Amino acid sequence: MAAFSLIGPTIFLVSGQSFNQFILTLGLIILAVVFGLTAFIFIRIFLNWLQVKFENYHLFRRSPLRNNGHLTANIAQPENVFLEPRFVESDGNLTATIFGGKSDISIAFEPETICENSASVSYLYKPIALWHGRLILPSNEQRHPYGTVLLEVINAPKKYKNFIGKTAFLKWSTNREVQFFVHAVSQDINFTQETKKSQKSGNIHPERLNGWRNVGPLETLAGSRLEDSVTVMLRRPVIAINYSSSDRQELTIDREPVQIIGRFCALVSILQRKEPDSDKFIVRHFNKTSQQFDGAAEIIRIPQIQPDKNGVARSTNHLIEQSPLNPDGWYIYGERDEDSIFVVQAIEPRKIAQLTPDETHLGLKKSLAYLNSKNWENTPAQKGQVKRVLLTPNDGIENASISPWQEGDIGIVIHSFGGIGGKKGERPPLGIVTGHFAFGVAKVVRDRFTSELRFDIEYKQVYAHNPDGIVAGSSKWQSYMGDLQRGWLGDRPVCDIICKLDCVCCDYDFDGITLSPLTELNQQLDIMMARYRSGDGTGASLVTPATSCVQDSSQAIYATIKKITSEIESNPQIQDWLKTHPTHAQTQRFHQLVALGESLEKVLMPLGIVRPDWRKNSRLAGIDSELKKTFFVGIANLIKAAISYRTMLPRRTQDEIAKVLLKQGAFLWIIRTNQVGGFDPDIEPIAPTGL
Repeated sequence: MAAFSLIGPTIFLVSGQSFNQFILTLGLIILAVVFGLTAFIFIRIFLNWLQVKFENYHLFRRSPLRNNGHLTANIAQPENVFLEPRFVESDGNLTATIFGGKSDISIAFEPETICENSASVSYLYKPIALWHGRLILPSNEQRHPYGTVLLEVINAPKKYKNFIGKTAFLKWSTNREVQFFVHAVSQDINFTQETKKSQKSGNIHPERLNGWRNVGPLETLAGSRLEDSVTVMLRRPVIAINYSSSDRQELTIDREPVQIIGRFCALVSILQRKEPDSDKFIVRHFNKTSQQFDGAAEIIRIPQIQPDKNGVARSTNHLIEQSPLNPDGWYIYGERDEDSIFVVQAIEPRKIAQLTPDETHLGLKKSLAYLNSKNWENTPAQKGQVKRVLLTPNDGIENASISPWQEGDIGIVIHSFGGIGGKKGERPPLGIVTGHFAFGVAKVVRDRFTSELRFDIEYKQVYAHNPDGIVAGSSKWQSYMGDLQRGWLGDRPVCDIICKLDCVCCDYDFDGITLSPLTELNQQLDIMMARYRSGDGTGASLVTPATSCVQDSSQAIYATIKKITSEIESNPQIQDWLKTHPTHAQTQRFHQLVALGESLEKVLMPLGIVRPDWRKNSRLAGIDSELKKTFFVGIANLIKAAISYRTMLPRRTQDEIAKVLLKQGAFLWIIRTNQVGGFDPDIEPIAPTGL
């Protein structure tokens, strides 16, 4: 016992010392790993920077690029020719500079005849979509299998006019690929503590879906807001069934609906406000015969939207009749009120959709320089204005009389927006204006009002839950940008870069085996958007400095590249076709696609490391999980963000992807808007941070 009493404490002391040494050694190892990885990351970033500088130096010393047949770089105007008046910069009186002097309504032009009868001008309005309706979420007790929802039909083709005004069941096709998508994104939804905390801060989450099992993508679209206010257009083909015996209508679709706003559309120019304190305006409709705004005059309403908690209204009708975009006209979207007056719900400046550039920059060097330093230059002074810029890597143009865009052309849209400055503006942390990033698709179509060619833009919004009720999903330009209540046209600067590159936008046909990079990208984004609406079952998709929608949109590109590459490498028939047709135009396009994929991977993974969540496609950056928030989890998130650091800030990602596309031979069409519409003197547009 005596011996034990002496030896025992000694053993415990030695054990304690060993344990402390073990903890100290483990801590030192962890610190060494963290610091070593940090050093590795910064070294790789520095080497990448040197590589880019070296590549650009040699790139700019090369001989001018030739048109290789894959570009449609036929520009109608030489460089730096302005086809619209260039407005001078602010000299201190920004209102007068942009919008002209004060509007004196008492001496304004009064049309001889104003149509008071709405029926007499009804022919000037067009339905927004062929199939159009308002989504209605059934109660949990009334749910149908496979996520079927209800649709209050607002418009339908002539053959199905009896559907209008009725409520039809909207269901998914039983097609195998469609059902794979539906089952892949269907989730049980149970709000987490993080979701409830976000609700208390003012964000809108799918409260009506909380506690539901196996919630499908149509249900998350219909139930994203607290009320049934999501209006959509259905993509064709739509299978319509009218059960006359039971007075039941069914509509079957194979793609997610597209969010739109309003019931009808018209093209007008605003003459004047009817009365000083009224939201009624006198407008002139576009005359298709004369191609001027000398059609019928009508009184419409452009409501003044209430400001948010910061005192900033998403849009304003103040001095909208004096906007520099008014002479070109506005597409107005909305419907008539009980007094038969057309009430505007969304606006779209005609100028932004037209296919004539204000500036053209020829050659890769000048195009890259424009992206680097000119695109967001002096943003506050551009308030109220729009600029369209064409960038092409070709120095020489063979045929300068043909437009670079043809009817039916499709381009990929890369979207970002900036911040709100001024007296009532935002106060970004550390002065970093993050903004937002998204992809989209632009198609060249024939305008119904003017017969001219124009862009029809559809965004693919991987959008976090927010206080405005903006819903992740496919949205037409007028819904996402032009909505007076939720759109960004009036209070933020926006940059849309439309890219046309045949190797991405055209399908491939290898003796009956078809591959479509654009279709695959759309499918990947559809999955991302549906997962964002449900928060992967948590009910919350949130943005943090290390995780954002820009990284999840980029993950969709990565998934697209990997899937297309895998399908080609694993298919002997495609490999044989490529070997048999080495000089075929499709083979050349395919090789260009491979090179593009490799270049994009360098942007998405600049350190050469694939993020684990991207490799497995199991988690999305903006969707919270119930992992315990520890120091090591925080470090892991920061490391994942650092691995894909070029996709942390929207503007940086937009610029990097645009540069890759330019170097691959694409031409880019840039649309820049800067708080367009009416005039709010208390805000100004602020460019997003690029770093």
